[in-house]
Amino acid sequence: MPENISQALRREVAARAGARGEYGRLPEWALLAGCEVDHVISRQHGVVTEASNLALSCARCNRAKGTHIGSIISETAQFSRLFNPRTDRWENHFALEGRRLAGKRAMGRVTITPLRLNDDERVVERAWKQSLGDY
Repeated sequence: MPENISQALRREVAARAGARGEYGRLPEWALLAGCEVDHVISRQHGVVTEASNLALSCARCNRAKGTHIGSIISETAQFSRLFNPRTDRWENHFALEGRRLAGKRAMGRVTITPLRLNDDERVVERAWKQSLGDY
């Protein structure tokens, strides 16, 4: 059963994120479905709902991520955890190459695929935001 997150906690998470999805970095105002509060590590793994485990996530990223905490690096067949906005710096793991995101390190690469950060719609949104100087 979904857990309700208080409005005060949602405001805290959104303010900390600068009202941008913390995975793909698109501003909440520009997203048709807006943003949601995501448990970085899913509650099914025994964590509690507190600000230190919450991130602002666009609805598409949140749905795609689900309860995933990691994935397999295709080049090495090794496991890597997904990017964690609470403990990792976005700039260390992702780079913008034109309109697409690229993973600088394994963690960035394994995050891009399951969260579908380079799907056509995301690339179009990113291009639009770039044209406005807001990405």
